[in-house]
Amino acid sequence: MKVLKGLFIAMFFSVSIASAGHHEEENSYMLQALEKTGQHTILISAIKAAGLEKLFTEQSKVPRTLYAPNDEAFKKLPEALSDEFFVKNNKKAIRKLLLNHVFAGAHSGDNVKSSGTLTVNLDGKILKIYQGDDLYVKDMVITENDILVDNGVIHSIECVMFVQPSVEDSRLDLETRNKFSMTSCCMRSALEVEAFLSDVK
Repeated sequence: MKVLKGLFIAMFFSVSIASAGHHEEENSYMLQALEKTGQHTILISAIKAAGLEKLFTEQSKVPRTLYAPNDEAFKKLPEALSDEFFVKNNKKAIRKLLLNHVFAGAHSGDNVKSSGTLTVNLDGKILKIYQGDDLYVKDMVITENDILVDNGVIHSIECVMFVQPSVEDSRLDLETRNKFSMTSCCMRSALEVEAFLSDVK
């Protein structure tokens, strides 16, 4: 089990940000900063394939938070979803996946309330981000420094995120499903892939 100081998201315990500090990119925007890491080439390709470059460049100055799956995260995707993205080139699915990883506002360990900060992702799902002291990290662990850019914050994550209604998450007990409306987890199972694709319009 990993115990870290950090921040977690999705009205449950599935995503955590280790308090590893900040790295500031002056006069830089999200796409430029991702290119500099050398670890997000698949994500960059997906952004361009979905036609979402404007969200991540100087053309969009609205502060946002990007949970950025690294290349290893995409390589861990279930084969069915990987094929949907990289063989079938399903642009609607790629677009939806990316919008689930972008949140309104610039959120880091420095500005998230201990009582929780309400936010919404660009796919329209309302979630809460929490700052805690000692958290048990179940799924997504962020080990890199936050990257601060002119239009927000980037958190590099180790897997591709799946945001779903808690009532559909079989890992949760009934009390948790009733208490938290949304859950975030790593996209791993065939059922999660099926649920994600069924919501692509």
